[in-house]
Amino acid sequence: MIGARIRLVVVATLFLGWMIWLALTVMDKGKVDPLSRAQLAEATMLVAAEVTADSDGKPKSKVKIVKRIGEAGPAEGTEIEVTNLPQSVVPDKGFPGTGTYLLPLVSRDNLLFSIAGLPRSPGFEAVNSSTHPLIHPCIYPWTDSLQTQLRNLGYRL
Repeated sequence: MIGARIRLVVVATLFLGWMIWLALTVMDKGKVDPLSRAQLAEATMLVAAEVTADSDGKPKSKVKIVKRIGEAGPAEGTEIEVTNLPQSVVPDKGFPGTGTYLLPLVSRDNLLFSIAGLPRSPGFEAVNSSTHPLIHPCIYPWTDSLQTQLRNLGYRL
């Protein structure tokens, strides 16, 4: 009888600990914006760039490269024009403001740059088009958690 009570107390304690851990995990959820691996796969170069806001609160298309991640991409200190940067704001989140952002870029002729979208998916071509209202090319604030995610994916910073 005493052994059954001890087992019940141990199991109840473990269950309560598990519930507390789950609650803490849920409360922490949403604090880190995860990187889109599909978007990173589509990008031909990754750069950290200083992005400024225009008078409407949208990002300006002209940015200054702060850091080049990998071998490809413009040199640090270079100013480039990113054609679709003003459209890369997610509607429900908005543009946080001037700062340094990770830009997954696609380049044509090393002259025209644009934010990489999602790669083509068989059977879902219309959904993945850049005109679809739910799919936006994303830029990511250059934070410690973002840099940790990049390191975990094998990028050298």
